[in-house]
Amino acid sequence: MVTLFYAGILTLIGIFLAAWSMQQRLVTNPPTVLGTGDNFKLLQTSRAQSNLVEYALFFIILSALLETIGQIPTLAIGILGDIFVLARVAHAYGITRSGAISIFRLTGTVLTVLVLATQSIWALWISINWLVDNNWGF
Repeated sequence: MVTLFYAGILTLIGIFLAAWSMQQRLVTNPPTVLGTGDNFKLLQTSRAQSNLVEYALFFIILSALLETIGQIPTLAIGILGDIFVLARVAHAYGITRSGAISIFRLTGTVLTVLVLATQSIWALWISINWLVDNNWGF
């Protein structure tokens, strides 16, 4: 159920970023329906949304699997979820700043990678131990 909570939050953030990106498409003259043209603001909002989708997918899959196997404390999944959500919000804020250069963008990127790396290492550790203990699944 913890993963479901974070999936809901990340989806709402994704909807917000998609709406912001669509709004940017409509204010260009003429409206940009495909790509970003030469509009840097549209590129920024489009990348904020795309980056969220690209990383949230891995986060949700790993969280759901780690939660399902029950070998990870729920608190740990929640802490990783909180950090991931804050990281994605910071990144979206940072990438949409002037020039797309911001400490928020850097912090969001670093924290996102750390959360995903932690989840991945945990998943590999648990699965390799299971494989060794269970004759590689055969």
